[in-house]
Amino acid sequence: MNIQINQLGYTPAMTKTAVLRGKLGNELLVLNAAGEAVLTLPVKADRVNIWEDEVAVVDFSALKAEGVYTLRCGEESSYPFPVTQKPYAACLNALVDMFYYQRCGGEVDARAGVHAHPACHTGLARVYGSDETMEVSGGWHDAGDYGRYIVPAAKAVADLLLGWQWNPAAFVHPNLTELLPEVRWELEWMLKMQRADGAVYHKVSCATFCGMIMPEEEQEELIVSPISTTATGDFAASMAMASRFYQETDPVFAQRMKDAAVRAWDWLAEAEPIMFRNPEGIRTGGYGDRSDADERLWAAVELAITCGDEKYHTYAAKAIAEENRTLVSLGWGNVSGYAALEGMQLAGELGDICRQWVVDAAQQLLEKINAYGICMTDRLPWGSNMNISNDGMVLYQAWKLTGEEKFRIAAEKQLHYLLGVNPVGYCYVSCYGSQPMLRPHHRPSVATGVCVPGLLSGGAASGMMDAVAREKLQGAPAGKSFVDDHESYSTNEICVYWNSPMVALLAGLVED
Repeated sequence: MNIQINQLGYTPAMTKTAVLRGKLGNELLVLNAAGEAVLTLPVKADRVNIWEDEVAVVDFSALKAEGVYTLRCGEESSYPFPVTQKPYAACLNALVDMFYYQRCGGEVDARAGVHAHPACHTGLARVYGSDETMEVSGGWHDAGDYGRYIVPAAKAVADLLLGWQWNPAAFVHPNLTELLPEVRWELEWMLKMQRADGAVYHKVSCATFCGMIMPEEEQEELIVSPISTTATGDFAASMAMASRFYQETDPVFAQRMKDAAVRAWDWLAEAEPIMFRNPEGIRTGGYGDRSDADERLWAAVELAITCGDEKYHTYAAKAIAEENRTLVSLGWGNVSGYAALEGMQLAGELGDICRQWVVDAAQQLLEKINAYGICMTDRLPWGSNMNISNDGMVLYQAWKLTGEEKFRIAAEKQLHYLLGVNPVGYCYVSCYGSQPMLRPHHRPSVATGVCVPGLLSGGAASGMMDAVAREKLQGAPAGKSFVDDHESYSTNEICVYWNSPMVALLAGLVED
């Protein structure tokens, strides 16, 4: 397919651009369902070289009437796509339902079809290096494996709550689950991972990854890995943040989270950095880090908002003064961007600084955008689609702050890339679009032979980090370094913290 479009379609008001690969012709026709041309647009002779293709970008935003359309240039046609007021409602529901499918420690019921399963991982877990055991059931399986990790959990919680904060109306028609109750499922587990002194254990998993089996079939010993200051900082931040969202409906639960956040901070304030590395014999996801400064900053900002205590504000102000404020990082490895997005709520100069931080970072992103609309070209990291959603969140917020359409258009382009405007022509959300991702590195999908819907693939990754990628993608340019194969964990795994920023981005962009 050489005419790339958003396979789920567009709203009438959206900017609409198609990427044409190769010299297909001089005119782009927009055809209605009857095959009649409703728009004829020129294709510029000057093209851009990207990822070993010559491409032309054609803007067909003049198409505003609702209907189903196809683009044609020369002998090539696009997939058909709709223009409608709410083209993403079903996809957004599926992206949220993904978290229900990822539930651990509770039944996933018959509504999940072949993916239904009884409660899994319900036994006591042993604290590494001791005979102590803990009850730590619940939460979400992190990714294609069945580990549960505090660091990425905090990011996923924050993204989902931001999506709710930006547009709660986007979540009124769920299929399997409702957003705030689903987030609570994760929060309840996270609370179990806190030690009595306030410190937080980094993760719970078996010693190694299991085979491609259903979660209830994993029967190896559960092990709670040691504490880290990154996990404790992320825990403090996400708990302080979440407490505000549940204050009205369940003030007791909200207070419990607030108290847990304060205990975590009090321990953290006296602790030297403890950077997590897998202890001997543990080979599941590490989520290690080089610094905990960003986790401490985010925690201070959230506690300043939630508690109003001057000590948190003072810490946040000093830490923000030392930040590089041309970058709003929303990855699990650097969470300082959440301090920026959330810090906009703070009164006075600090709130102003955070707002400017977001706008400056968005402007830096605009200067990097390529022909496909995304902000990475030379190298795409493992989980690049998370970065693209993260960038969309920043651009969306810059638009809301400034009203400048350039930021809205750029945010929409991140979404369009994920849903089909990319050089491999996939809709990266499983089971959606004309060419959906269907073979993720995801144990329940492989075990049943049926792909769970609503999973966002990690997407193109230029590092050739698994055997399938090295075999099938050798020499491929960065944007084409993707294979829809469950054995290619570096290009086609799924993660709760990859779905979560796409949920937030979509919630913002579908505002009524």
